Amino acid sequence: MQTLFKNSFNTLNLQRYPITKNQLLQAWDASDAYLLEHMSNEQAALAKGKILIFNDAFGALTLALHAYKPTILTDSYICQQSIISNCQDNALDVENINIINSLSPLKKNYDYVFIKVPKTLDFLRYFLANLKPHIHENTQIVVAIMIKTTAKTVWNILAQMLGETSTSLAKKKARLIFVKPAEHSHDKEFSGFPTSFVPDNSTHRIFNHANVFSKNKLDIGSRFLLQHLPKLENIKHIIDLGCGNGIIGLNLAVLYPHAQILFTDESHMAIASARLTIKHNLPANSNCKFLVTDCLTGVDHDSADLIVCNPPFHQSHAIGIHIALRMFQQSHTCLKKGGTFVVVANRHLPYYSKLKQLFKSIKTIASNNKFSIYCITK
Repeated sequence: MQTLFKNSFNTLNLQRYPITKNQLLQAWDASDAYLLEHMSNEQAALAKGKILIFNDAFGALTLALHAYKPTILTDSYICQQSIISNCQDNALDVENINIINSLSPLKKNYDYVFIKVPKTLDFLRYFLANLKPHIHENTQIVVAIMIKTTAKTVWNILAQMLGETSTSLAKKKARLIFVKPAEHSHDKEFSGFPTSFVPDNSTHRIFNHANVFSKNKLDIGSRFLLQHLPKLENIKHIIDLGCGNGIIGLNLAVLYPHAQILFTDESHMAIASARLTIKHNLPANSNCKFLVTDCLTGVDHDSADLIVCNPPFHQSHAIGIHIALRMFQQSHTCLKKGGTFVVVANRHLPYYSKLKQLFKSIKTIASNNKFSIYCITK
């Protein structure tokens, strides 16, 4: 894997986080390099301007522009920690950058806005709506994209929400989209989110911020899992790992009304959604806690009686099982001896063999043509 990122501003050693063995993907793409090359002739202007970077996954743009004290907006705790770690690895002062989460209000007006398009386009819409009051007619807005992974609707979203777009030539399968801000009513808040829905055969209302998976309906993996949640004895401490909008944890709270439940996710918007879901459906419940973290980082070892997980198999646009494997490893650490780990698994992914390496007992408690549900004992 290549870790040396030579760009038009500096040379960096960049890692993808979390660091995994035999990592094949690098921590930047050709669109990062293209954007930096385009801006390299404006270094004097950059030094005088205020810079906002949106959705910089591992810090390629942030660290290249570190000298200009950028603000970085991300929904991802992992991305935040990646940027900090990469700064430290490159002997760059973390105090020179300002990282804010996706639900933090913007407080400045920006002269430069550099955008990496997120996988969830509603998140892009949410960001653009909240950006509008903080740009001016001369703000330079540059969107760095990889052609293969960028939906054609991105151009329409940018034009409708911000202004006229133009596009660079393609270079190494990357393009830059330039947006000229138009006059807009500067809405202070985007009324589209959070949204909510009531799943079929349920009275619970589920809340979702813009970057949460399956915002409008229950995904098929979670639906199958909810049909087969086990009722166990002596369950006092539960973790909803990768909680998303909190629908699994909500049902666990109903099934185990006296248990303490910890909701964890690396998305700030997911945790905010889970809070809303619990507050609306169980307003008197005081047994639920919420933690934005990387899998189970910061959770006490040997502390949980039950962990339930519907693991992701992608990180942004990259597909893989490394996040799921990290969830499995940390669940083994955080479960008490004799504790139970319940996983809904896509059948085409090699989860069973990986789990077998960690845990002493694995039972398949339900299966269909798409998913298996494993009940695992430490």
